[in-house]
Amino acid sequence: MEFRTIVELPERSVTLSPHSSVVLLGSCFAQNIGERMQEEMPDGSVCVNPFGVLYNPESIRTALEIMLFGSLFFPDEYIFQGRDGLWHSWLHSGAFSSPERSSCVETIKKSYDTATASLRTANVLCVTFGTNRVYEHKQRGFVVGNCHKELPATFAERQLGVEDIIASWDIILDELEKELPELKVVFTVSPYRYAKYGFHDSQLAKATLLLAVENLCQKHSNVCYFPAYEIVLDELRDYRFFSPDMLHPSPQASDYVWKRFSEWSFSEELRLYSRERIALMKMEAHKTLFPDSEEDKNFQQKLEKKRIAFQKKWGLKR
Repeated sequence: MEFRTIVELPERSVTLSPHSSVVLLGSCFAQNIGERMQEEMPDGSVCVNPFGVLYNPESIRTALEIMLFGSLFFPDEYIFQGRDGLWHSWLHSGAFSSPERSSCVETIKKSYDTATASLRTANVLCVTFGTNRVYEHKQRGFVVGNCHKELPATFAERQLGVEDIIASWDIILDELEKELPELKVVFTVSPYRYAKYGFHDSQLAKATLLLAVENLCQKHSNVCYFPAYEIVLDELRDYRFFSPDMLHPSPQASDYVWKRFSEWSFSEELRLYSRERIALMKMEAHKTLFPDSEEDKNFQQKLEKKRIAFQKKWGLKR
């Protein structure tokens, strides 16, 4: 007897190889999955949240538009000094904030350069929506990616409807198909529950995102949906798969979703590459008790042979 319901994975899928490149944008769930992908795929082949963690479809679309059209925004429009004395960007998470304006801008530009290059060579773009709630800057008139703890009166809070999301994402998906016809787009919805909005409103928000994504998948042949939300909420369906706040999926839940995703998307070749890469990384992380001993020298020689054999086999650096 099976004591759980297994979520079926969609037939429309992507196939990743050791030579694939992936870009991930969106919520902290995208960050978690992206970091696991970075562990198992070649160095430099996975670009994760180059604008930092973003939650709403409008901010994610803006970031993607900037990456696609290669037009870095004029910093004065978005860079500001906050109440905390730090310099921030309205389009980026706090990961880009800095005590110095020049440092903030430099970090943003460096990440932007990497992101635009990664998107142009990417085979797959993964997008994770977290919420349909947005905060629009009253003076500037644009939706911010992060409020950076500025005063609530600075923003007008509203919720995107299904049609709002479809309308803006139809345009960017058409542009992606035109500019990068080989690119596949995978949507997911974050299983994180927004208690601050109330659980009923949180469910309505998720329903809005799911309906919008379903419509986009039906309209665009290069788009598919991976049911991360359903796997956590319907297949795992237990508080032991959540962090102590009972809202965020636990590392164990993220590991399980990653397992299902890799089974769905990894080619046999990439599975083999991943196993050998992880084994090599574990070997590299090993520390002998007595450095410079005969045992250590033998180990280092063995490790170097492993590195050379790995690179020769795959034609890739670890």
